[in-house]
Amino acid sequence: MDNNSLEFAMVHPSATGVELSGTIVAIHEDTPLEVRYLIHCDADWKTRAVSIEQRLGLEQSTLSLTVDETGKWIDRRTGPISAVTGCLEVDLELTPITNSLPINRLKLAIGQQEEIAVAWIRFPTLEVVHARQSYERLSDRTYRYRSLASGFTADIDVDEIGLTVRYEGIWERIAFGTK
Repeated sequence: MDNNSLEFAMVHPSATGVELSGTIVAIHEDTPLEVRYLIHCDADWKTRAVSIEQRLGLEQSTLSLTVDETGKWIDRRTGPISAVTGCLEVDLELTPITNSLPINRLKLAIGQQEEIAVAWIRFPTLEVVHARQSYERLSDRTYRYRSLASGFTADIDVDEIGLTVRYEGIWERIAFGTK
């Protein structure tokens, strides 16, 4: 709702945990932007690998990351990314599906709040930066998200399995398929 985008996202169980994949089509400064992503998570919803293929106009770029159980991130082309060491989740700037990762990993009780660090991927630069966030569980299916650097706050509603269905003022699920 905030950047004229549309996303097709899927979540699948895998042999080692969960896979999230999707395609986002958006507009960035009057130029078409297409992002295809694949995120591999372990059984605790911690990110293990991220692959991104992006097309901005006619320019293509990619990003391929791995992360171990201690939060050591490696760009497969350039090596370790020390700025995000210790981060357990990825947060893709264009999609709230990645908010489902800490929501499912943290398993907060109603009224509980926790601060976390994530590897935030910016678009279209594909820059990977350290971001401090906070999640507070307000009710059975509503969480309050806060960016600790900017002060931005939004309520996030999730479905019965913890997947984002509404990100206040920015994004809303418009269809859901089970087959």
